[in-house]
Amino acid sequence: MERYKDNFPRQINDQFRGNVIENARMSQKDRDALKKIASEYRKEKVSSEIKHGNSTVERELNRLNNRVENQIIGANGNSTAEVKDMRVDTQGNLHELAQDRLNEDFNRIGGIADAAKNTADTLETQMNTGAYYNEVSHFRGRKFDTTYYITHIPHLDGQGNVIKLKRGLYGNDPNKPAHMTPSDFARKTKATFVSNASTGSGSQLKLHGQQVYNGQILDSVKGDEYAPLNDRWTLAIGDDNTLTSFPPNVTAEEIRTQGFNNTVSGFGPIISDGKIIVVDGDYSPNTITSEPRQVIAQLPNKDLIFFSCDGRENNTHTMVEKGMTLKEVAETLLDHYDIQFAYNMDGGGSTSSVVRSHKLNKSMDDSKTTERKVLDFLYVGKEGVQLRDQDLQNAYQDIGEVRDMVQEVRGMLYSLRRISGKEFGTTGYDGYTGILAFDDDGNPRKKIYQGPEGWRFWDYDASRTIFRIKEEELQFNNRALARMFSAPESVTDINSVTYGGFYHVPQDAKGSPYPNVSSSMVLHLNVSKADFNDAATAFQFTIPFYRVDGFKLKRRIYAQGAWSQWFDI
Repeated sequence: MERYKDNFPRQINDQFRGNVIENARMSQKDRDALKKIASEYRKEKVSSEIKHGNSTVERELNRLNNRVENQIIGANGNSTAEVKDMRVDTQGNLHELAQDRLNEDFNRIGGIADAAKNTADTLETQMNTGAYYNEVSHFRGRKFDTTYYITHIPHLDGQGNVIKLKRGLYGNDPNKPAHMTPSDFARKTKATFVSNASTGSGSQLKLHGQQVYNGQILDSVKGDEYAPLNDRWTLAIGDDNTLTSFPPNVTAEEIRTQGFNNTVSGFGPIISDGKIIVVDGDYSPNTITSEPRQVIAQLPNKDLIFFSCDGRENNTHTMVEKGMTLKEVAETLLDHYDIQFAYNMDGGGSTSSVVRSHKLNKSMDDSKTTERKVLDFLYVGKEGVQLRDQDLQNAYQDIGEVRDMVQEVRGMLYSLRRISGKEFGTTGYDGYTGILAFDDDGNPRKKIYQGPEGWRFWDYDASRTIFRIKEEELQFNNRALARMFSAPESVTDINSVTYGGFYHVPQDAKGSPYPNVSSSMVLHLNVSKADFNDAATAFQFTIPFYRVDGFKLKRRIYAQGAWSQWFDI
C-alpha cells in the first residue's frame, strides 16, 4: 500500500502543491475502496451472524431496544429516565410482566439443573453397575462319588429388572451355526454365565429337534433322519424366562404359536411340579447310566438353576468322578432347592457351565485336557457401560485362560496317574506304542513296544529281539516256544501241526498213530529251525490212551517234505 506524502517543502511552491494533490487523490482512492468493502459486507452478512463477544449484534441490539422501551420516566417529569431490565430475560426477550420474565429464566435454569441431575444420576448408576450380574452365584458339592456345580440366576437383578435368559448361536447363518466352545462364546459375548444347550450333528452343523431361535424356525435334524429324536422332548423358553417342555409330536410351529420364541433340544424333563418324573429308560438308554450331566431348572419364583456334574473318571485311586443318573441329578437338585421344573440338556463331553469366563466343571475331550465345541448356548449377560468394564472383563478372561491351562495340566496328571493305577493308557495309536529305558547318558538300552507283528522286547546292546508275542506264537531269541499247555490242544490233523508241543490226537484224526483204535498224546518237535516250514527235520513221539498189555509207543520223522510211517518203540 502506498504511503501519503509527509515530506513537504518549507516554501509553498510547485513541489508543495504536487504533494497535496497526490495525497488527496490517494485519500479518495482509499475512501472508495472502504465504501465498496462496507457495501459488500452489508449484502453478505446479517446482524444475527455478526458476533459480539459470546453473543451476536442482532441479540445485543434487541436487548438494547427492549431496555429503551422499558425505561420509566422520572417522577419529577423531567427527562431523567431509569432503565429497568426486569422484563427482559437472559436471552434478550421482552416480556409483558417481570413475573413472566422470571418464570422463563427460572424454567430455563430448572431445565439445566434437571439435565445436570440426570447426568449425575446416570453417572452414579454406571459407577454402581458392574460388567457382570453380581446377583449370579455358584457353588460346588459332591454326592454319589461325583462333584457337581450349581449356578443360581435370580429372576430379577438389584434394580428389579429381569435377568433375561438368552439363546446363543454364533456365525452368519443360524441354520448352520459355527462350532465353538462355551468358554470362547463367553469371552466373545462378555456374558456373565454360559451353558451348552442342544444336541446336534457336528458333521452337518445342524441342531437336533424342534428349533426356534428368537422367533425364527430353524432348519434342523428331525426324527425321520435320526430316530432317537422321536423319544425326546423340547424345552421352550418364554420371554419372561418361564420354562416348559413339549412332547416329541409337537412341532416348532405349534410351540411358536403358543408364544415361545426360543427352544432347546435335549432329552426331556426330569422334575415337574416339584416331583421327580423321570423313569428309567426315558428319552435315551443312558438315563440310568452314570454320566456327566447338564440340567436347567426353575424355582417357583422363576429363578433359574443350572446343574453340571463331572463323570467318567472311576479308574484311578483318588480322582473318582463317577457321574450321575438322571434320578440322582434330580435328588441332588431337590437337596438344595424347591425345584418346580428341571430339564436334561446335552451332557457327556459337552457339559459346560462358564461363569465370568471361568469354566466350573472339568473338560472331557483329549484325555480331559480340552473343552468340546458345541452348536448353541444358553446365557445371561449385559452390555458394558464403562471403559473399566472392558478391563474387568479382560481380567476375568485371563483368569479363564489360566483355568483352561490348569485343566490341561489336570488332564495330563489324570493320564499320568493311570500309569500307577490300573491301566497304562495312550492316545493317537498309529501302529506303534512303546516304552524305552535309557541309561544315565540318555542312550537307549531296552525297549518294549507293540508293532504290526505284536509285542517285542528289543535289546539295543544285542541289536535284536529277545522276546516276541505274536497272535499265533511266542518267540524267544527268534525261536518259537513249544505249545506246552496244561490242557493240550486237540487237533483233527496231526500231519499239519507246525509248532512244537504236546497235542491231543483223537483216534479218527488224520495221521493218527492209532487210527480207529485209540486217541493219544503226541509230542511234536522241530529240529534245527524255529518255524516248521523252514525245518530240516521234525520229530513226533506218541503215547496211547489204550490200556492193553503189549500196546506200544510210536515215533516218526519228517524229512524231505513228508512224514514217514509210524514205528513202534
